Amino acid sequence: MKKNVKWKVLTAVLAVIMLLSACTGGGNNKPSTSGETSAPSGTASSAPTAQAEEPINLLWLSFDPPEGDETPVQKFLEERFNVKIENMRVDRTSWTEHLNIRLATGEVPDLFFLWSQGEILDYSNQGLLAELPIDLIREKMPKYAASVDEMDPSIWDLAVVDGKNFAIPLYWLEGLTPFMPAYNGDWLKAAGFDKAPETLEEFEKVVYYFAKNDPDKNGKADTIGYSGSGKDSLATLAFNSVYSAYGTSPGAWLKAEDGSLVNAMVTERTREALKVLNKWYKDGVIDKEFLTTDYAKTRQDLANRRSGIIDRGMWNSYSIAIGPEFKGQNPDTELVVGKPLVGPYGDNAGFSWGVKNNFVGMGAQVAKDPKKMDKLFEILEAMVSDEEVYKMTYFGVEGEHYDLVDGVPTPKEEYVNVTERGAKVGASSYYNIFGTKSSYMSQFDLSKEQAAFKKQTTEGVPAFSSLLTFIVPETSQYPDLNRIRDEHLIKFIIGEINLDQGFDDFVNLWNSSGGEALTKAVNDRYAALQQ
Repeated sequence: MKKNVKWKVLTAVLAVIMLLSACTGGGNNKPSTSGETSAPSGTASSAPTAQAEEPINLLWLSFDPPEGDETPVQKFLEERFNVKIENMRVDRTSWTEHLNIRLATGEVPDLFFLWSQGEILDYSNQGLLAELPIDLIREKMPKYAASVDEMDPSIWDLAVVDGKNFAIPLYWLEGLTPFMPAYNGDWLKAAGFDKAPETLEEFEKVVYYFAKNDPDKNGKADTIGYSGSGKDSLATLAFNSVYSAYGTSPGAWLKAEDGSLVNAMVTERTREALKVLNKWYKDGVIDKEFLTTDYAKTRQDLANRRSGIIDRGMWNSYSIAIGPEFKGQNPDTELVVGKPLVGPYGDNAGFSWGVKNNFVGMGAQVAKDPKKMDKLFEILEAMVSDEEVYKMTYFGVEGEHYDLVDGVPTPKEEYVNVTERGAKVGASSYYNIFGTKSSYMSQFDLSKEQAAFKKQTTEGVPAFSSLLTFIVPETSQYPDLNRIRDEHLIKFIIGEINLDQGFDDFVNLWNSSGGEALTKAVNDRYAALQQ
């Protein structure tokens, strides 16, 4: 770093003074070993110092951590911001269990990635999170705050518990795009379709053909019509094409005709969608293994030609993950991405996560260390708004890990997978929590080909998402509601409980188990936020 000439002179003079002082009994003065001299902090002091400030130690928690502690991205951050990062590694597959064990031992991260509002509620109640007033975030991260206001001001409501804000809310630009079904193109043609089904009725014909008519023509009854990832997303994404055709999603809270919010699981539209799924299950066209199937298995079944339909993908999933996997094993077969299906009510919107996303908090101990808090704000604001910081922390070193193509970072072949890239060089969402989540940096997120594919598959396609995006503390009082929902979802689909009186009984059970009280709490909070 180039230094001002006057500063060099001042440094030299001070060095002489310190040397003379040491020779006359001031031997306690020790030279700093912490690196370059930093700029003055602006704090008044009795005398200037030539010593650099010690790096600020940061215990950093996010997902998909690097394998080592000497990655190029970690070194960049440490040098750029004068910090020393300790990586807190938590297994993503058992995140809550492992993290809670470490928190119980007093290992509380300074930068605290939070998946959900439930975590914010739990950890704030345990006193593990620092309060981060929204006005303070606006002051310390003005550019990011402005982008939140532009995207959706209600995002600021997401991390508020009892009037106090405990995290920086993230938004996700791609969350506005819906989940859509995709099909094995060869099988579609065999079923008599030259394009993706557009209605639920057409979809049903495809499902039955794929299950019963040997679409791969191998002479074996080894294909399934339709499957859902019941193991990891039973109430959210499993069978979402059918639910969306009825304008519902069992795990969501949606708007009722009177304008209030209602849990979609107890609505008539969900009952009707479940009747379709139950019929298909009885007819043997739904995979009997759907309860033990997760996202990875749905992708494997598609690529291995056991299944010809998948609806767990958004456009970007088909572009960078599902599509390449499928083409890798089926190079001569097109993966046809369709649109959400038109159902009996004329709905053709697809379920989406919505723009509201995860959160970044700070450990409670950070509230007692203003310098550390300021440093974290400084780093986070830079990741959102500084091109050099954004590209380095999300893509790595230009020329080594990526090349600029038409101004867009294009990862080299061995670094295309962002999780693997993060593990090797640290360039991923582990450090840059705002990767693909900054409107300022969105021009770097999509290649021309990806932008064209996104436009082709999503332009003009409506989406809907859950409207329960704010924290309702009363939720924790009714822990059995999700269990009751999931148990009945399974029994409705496989036919253990009928969808006439049995569904009515379920609604009564859900309401009496706390659902009615929770619905009131949700709507009270919703009404307050609308004022």
